[in-house]
Amino acid sequence: MSDAAHNLLRTAIEEKYGIPKNEIVILKDDKGKPYVEGREDIFVSLSHSKGAVMCGVSDKEVGVDIELCAKRRKSVESRVFTEHEISLLNSAEDEDKAFFTLWTLKESYLKAIGTGFADNAKIIEFLSLKYPIESTDSNFVFTVDEYEGFLFTVCEKK
Repeated sequence: MSDAAHNLLRTAIEEKYGIPKNEIVILKDDKGKPYVEGREDIFVSLSHSKGAVMCGVSDKEVGVDIELCAKRRKSVESRVFTEHEISLLNSAEDEDKAFFTLWTLKESYLKAIGTGFADNAKIIEFLSLKYPIESTDSNFVFTVDEYEGFLFTVCEKK
């Protein structure tokens, strides 16, 4: 992970919890999920894409993802999305935006539960891409937004 991402994360932790940045040690578990050494009460997540960085800091499980919105990538859809999700994409007014919305929803959820994306993307299904965003895991709440061509999602345990 980049120095910028770690600095952003340390700054957010310092602001939220009052821990001096130089005392914060960020490590990764065996699946690559970041955590704050010695602080099981602080949950963190990082994401970066094409020069943009975001972080999530919470007292609950959290996952974040940011992606530059580009063209829909149909070649990966059958490996990542369920049939229902592909039908959501096909019926969307803006298929590219819908693709990256769904992608960031999945990625943020998988980061929150700590499994990573590989071979796990279909363990959750999104039933809608409009608020309130419904999924097959009602234990999490999702926020999706966009800024200057980037789509980003925060997934947090209720």
